[in-house]
Amino acid sequence: MRLKSEILSQTDRRRIKFLDSLNWEFEDASTRYATHNYHPYSAKYIPQIPYYLMSTLSRKNDLILDNFMGSGTTLVESRILGRNAIGIDINPLACLISKVKTTAIQKSELEKIIDISRSMKESVLKLRQLNSISLNHRTESDIDNHLAGKIPHPNILKWFDQSAICELLLIKLRIDLIENDNMRDFLLVAFSSILRGVSNTSSDFGNLMINKHAPKKYKVYEKFNHRVDIMVAHMQEFSQMIKNNSNIRIVNHDTRRLEFMGEGTVDFICTHPPYMASVPYAEYQKLSLWWLGFKPKELENKLIGGRRSRTDTPQRFFHDMHLTLIEMKRVLCKKKYCCIIIGNPVYNRKAWELNEIIKKDAIGSGFTLLREISRRKYRLTMGKMKQEFILIFKN
Repeated sequence: MRLKSEILSQTDRRRIKFLDSLNWEFEDASTRYATHNYHPYSAKYIPQIPYYLMSTLSRKNDLILDNFMGSGTTLVESRILGRNAIGIDINPLACLISKVKTTAIQKSELEKIIDISRSMKESVLKLRQLNSISLNHRTESDIDNHLAGKIPHPNILKWFDQSAICELLLIKLRIDLIENDNMRDFLLVAFSSILRGVSNTSSDFGNLMINKHAPKKYKVYEKFNHRVDIMVAHMQEFSQMIKNNSNIRIVNHDTRRLEFMGEGTVDFICTHPPYMASVPYAEYQKLSLWWLGFKPKELENKLIGGRRSRTDTPQRFFHDMHLTLIEMKRVLCKKKYCCIIIGNPVYNRKAWELNEIIKKDAIGSGFTLLREISRRKYRLTMGKMKQEFILIFKN
């Protein structure tokens, strides 16, 4: 969508002209550099989108807001570009992942992380020997009862075989003993990132379904240790890319109520709202949420677009997005930019034009639409969609 040029300032025109000149498909661009590939996360956008929006529409040391932070893609790019940022998400797992992805860790601490990971090997080997002996003398129910008192949530017994649970418990309990917050959180994210791969989840579905004929999972510890090595290497890359000591603040909070933020305190907004009810974030992440001590059902009740089975889901979503847009306008400085990336999902067998609905609501809330950019071919955030939109507003 192109608006009449008379509503644009000279600076607006120059910036929009540059953004129009870009090939937003980014067909051959790498999306796995720095810390972006630390942890799987449903429906996240590629880092090139916030990078070019922020580098064009904001300046160094500006305060960037991503109020639907997810796994922290915008915040990682903020650090790389030398912007300060605040990320907000109601999902505690998202906050943990984002914190680890944006926190530079010293070389000495990375070496300690590697040492801790490798020091678990001997205990794992002993555990495997004990398990092979005990399985010959104890029934499965005996082992279930033994494990049930140690695992964070009883449903874990349904999703993992017993040998995998034993190794995961050993790793998790060792991580919990670490006093250094950054090192402990780093290893927790590595731990969380392997959980689906070592579970009895069917790999044929995007959502979580138990595979009743799942093969036995071997070498759980080896997968964890390999993941740690990869993350350490990417942290070293990330640390070299950081241009200054920008400040990143992560807040586990409801984006519909930003009472802790003052009016006109943010210089730029770049965010990616949920796809109404088409992505069940709490359901997809429940294995990690269980193991880390969080409650998926409680999260589902809080999410914008949550409780998907209710008939009033669309109405609740649009109401909550309206409240969010009002808060976004309030905290954004005058004459500053707000970018919203969204696509049009199918929910309840109906295609919902979220770009049009959010665009209309944002304009009604006082934003001015400068441009609507369409992406149609490659690396769309939601693979089932054929198009997504970058909505660029000015306050």
